[in-house]
Amino acid sequence: RRDRKKRKAIRAKTQISKGRRTCAPKGRKAAEARENVETTKAINAKNEVMGAARAVGAGDRFFLNEIKEHGTKELAKQYKARDKNEHKEKKLTERLTSQLKKLKGGER
Repeated sequence: RRDRKKRKAIRAKTQISKGRRTCAPKGRKAAEARENVETTKAINAKNEVMGAARAVGAGDRFFLNEIKEHGTKELAKQYKARDKNEHKEKKLTERLTSQLKKLKGGER
C-alpha cells in the first residue's frame, strides 16, 4: 500500500498541467503564424480607427486623445473620398460638356 501511494504522488508531481499542450511552431509554420498575427493586428487597428471615426462622427465625447485623433483623421479621409466621388462627372456627356465650358472660358 505504501508503494502505491508513493507512486501516485510521484506521478502527480511529474504531470505538467491540465488542459491542452501546445508546441511552438518551427520553420515555415512559424513564418505563417507570424504573418497571421501581423495581419490580424493590422485588421484590428483598422477596425479600431473605423470605429473611432464613427463615434467621433456621431458627436460622442472622447477622453482618449489618441483614439480621438485617429478617428478625426479617418473621418476627414472618408469625407474627402466621398466628396471626390460625388463631384466627379460620371457620364461621358457630362465630362465633355465640362471640358467644352473650360475651353470656351479660356478663349475669352
